[in-house]
Amino acid sequence: MLAIKMTCAALTLLLTAFVLRRPPAGLTRALLSFAGAFALSAALIGVSAHKAGIVRNGPYAQIAADALRKVQADPSPYVLFVGASYSRNAIDDDALTRKLRAHGYAQRIITFALEGASLQERDLRLRQFLRAAPRPPDVVFLEASPEFDRAPTHGFVIAKFSERVIGQFDPRGTLWALRGLAMGAPDGVVDLAKNTILLGLHVPLNWLNVGLFNEATTIHKAPVLSSWDPQQIPRRKVTAAARTRGLAQHDTALPSLFAWGEAFRARQRAMLRAAGVRAIAYYFPPVIDPDERAYLAALCMAHPKTPCIAPQDPKMLARLDGPVWFDEEHLLAPGAAIYDRWLANRIMETGVLGKPEAHPQLALRSVDE
Repeated sequence: MLAIKMTCAALTLLLTAFVLRRPPAGLTRALLSFAGAFALSAALIGVSAHKAGIVRNGPYAQIAADALRKVQADPSPYVLFVGASYSRNAIDDDALTRKLRAHGYAQRIITFALEGASLQERDLRLRQFLRAAPRPPDVVFLEASPEFDRAPTHGFVIAKFSERVIGQFDPRGTLWALRGLAMGAPDGVVDLAKNTILLGLHVPLNWLNVGLFNEATTIHKAPVLSSWDPQQIPRRKVTAAARTRGLAQHDTALPSLFAWGEAFRARQRAMLRAAGVRAIAYYFPPVIDPDERAYLAALCMAHPKTPCIAPQDPKMLARLDGPVWFDEEHLLAPGAAIYDRWLANRIMETGVLGKPEAHPQLALRSVDE
């Protein structure tokens, strides 16, 4: 890493020295020449860092490092569940792997999720992981929810000017943010103006590689952080009345899908197929709000040929009507155990993992038994 930093510094100095040695006539031409050399240096540094597999260190890079080590340690095909905190608090990948392997499926389940991760941040880290991984996933499950589908600049909600937010506005992330803002402002003109200004402040920091080498690492060398983050103590009390009322509603009218989120996933599906992923599926862990659950049901209906697991089963929701909630949108570990048993059955029912290998007769039995 030190050698890379020294190389980039030397390149910048050489370009600057060239401009100083042969300064163009006139102040305007001199400023334009300096700006051009500066932009060229930044672009070369960015491209070189990308080619070298350099990433901004942080929790998602560390989650990617943990996923990479699991893939390297287990030659079996693997499945990624890519999402945000909904998934991080709900999917125990080791337990889910054991359940599926007990029914003859060889795949290793890996949770690849972080709280507050926008669609662009997930995509950025997923692409970085795919470049570092020795082989592509067999299946990728993509979490979909209205919270993230409606917000092309969701990163600003989490932590403005942080490593995570600056990092996601590379050229691809920026273009998708602009496209999302152009497709409509769900929260009105004021929100559109605020996000446009923040975007204009964050994009130069990314494109000029501000902080990149201070935080630089590679996925192979980053410290590991497990994506599965079980919680035992509620963050907020969910009243029994609110819980029962929300979970009992499972026939809510299906909402309209946000066009930006749909367009983003379409491009992401194409990227995953090009990377060698065999199958792509959708899912969303349970939440109290029936309208949020209905959003995934609407997405399933819009993509009837894609495996899709909506948390709309009344029996599963009834089992969650208890003190198993971290807050209204996230499960405690006991709730995650209930959901994971149900999820294992639904995964097998979709057939997305193929046919079981070791004990095909067991695949007909429910893991809830």
